[in-house]
Amino acid sequence: MSGKTSTGRGGAGNIAEATKSPRLEPSDLETPTLKTSVVTTGRGGSGNMAPNLDPVETRARQDVGPIARRPSTGATHVGRGGAANVSKPTSPDAKSEVPAETTADANEKRASVGLAAKAKDFFKLT
Repeated sequence: MSGKTSTGRGGAGNIAEATKSPRLEPSDLETPTLKTSVVTTGRGGSGNMAPNLDPVETRARQDVGPIARRPSTGATHVGRGGAANVSKPTSPDAKSEVPAETTADANEKRASVGLAAKAKDFFKLT
């Protein structure tokens, strides 16, 4: 083990010596009891406030279960954005839509076509 620990969301500023990091105790991992007379449920707003009458019911309102994910049928977006974070599902029987020509062949073909020919091809005039 390297003797380092990572805290926070990442980045060099969140790396510290493991010996300087406080040790977690089982009591640190216990869910706290909400003691206020009114508690929030959800993301905020007056419609998400409820009286704290029963600790068990209040705890259940605070807990959020996982949401079942439907299988994607189209493009899936991940990360923070950008074309590199778009993934399209492929099936084993799907044919490749990319022509078999090499990049060099494609570049040579594009270089030999004039502007007028490109416009005709774009507007499907030929």
